[in-house]
Amino acid sequence: MELLIAMTVLLLGLLAIYQLNNASRTASMAAEELAFVQLACQTKMNELLALNTRRIPTGAVETIPNTNNWTMSVTTFSLNRQGVYGVRITAQKRGAAATDVNGSYELVRWFLQ
Repeated sequence: MELLIAMTVLLLGLLAIYQLNNASRTASMAAEELAFVQLACQTKMNELLALNTRRIPTGAVETIPNTNNWTMSVTTFSLNRQGVYGVRITAQKRGAAATDVNGSYELVRWFLQ
């Protein structure tokens, strides 16, 4: 009887450890993917800076390579100050809601003309 109770307690402990391991692995993979997406957005911003900032291509949606269904788009917007405009790079995971923290990323920079 004591052995049965001890085995049950051991089994429950191992099951809890297994579930925690799965949850941490899933969170780790999501964090790694988001870090890669952030790096891709920063790289795209640097490419735009290396070009001429007066002629930034906008509107095209491109797939971020080596990710699981992430896309990236570039938009520009004007500010209320003359000679200043903004560039927004938005990365969105396909199928994720716009409010999903793990499914979207946005990088914004302001430039002088």
